[in-house]
Amino acid sequence: MVEIVWEEFGLIRTLTGVITTEEMDTSAQRIQAHPQLDEMRYNIHDFSGVTEALLDDDDVEFLAVRASISLQRNPRIRLSFVGTHPIVHELVAAFNNSGCSKHRIRRFDTLEEARRYSAGSRSI
Repeated sequence: MVEIVWEEFGLIRTLTGVITTEEMDTSAQRIQAHPQLDEMRYNIHDFSGVTEALLDDDDVEFLAVRASISLQRNPRIRLSFVGTHPIVHELVAAFNNSGCSKHRIRRFDTLEEARRYSAGSRSI
């Protein structure tokens, strides 16, 4: 399951249980189509409740490249992933190594850590 909570300066996408390519793709499209994407200061993607991820390597690469390109006009956004599930590490590596973005995703063990990191983006 995927839930997106829009906040004043950004968003939190919470993923729980078994996640599929379709869920990841649909929620990513909602985020990337948001009219305020270019002004957002943070995106936090919380995978701490994920028990299984049904994405193959091509899906991971596609999602990472599309996200990289969609964020090119926003130099101030901070990107955080929360969790230790292997899909978190795969998505972070695919994004950070895509060569399509100057942004870097930071991974945190807790939502609180990601929020602290994101809070610093408001002063940028």
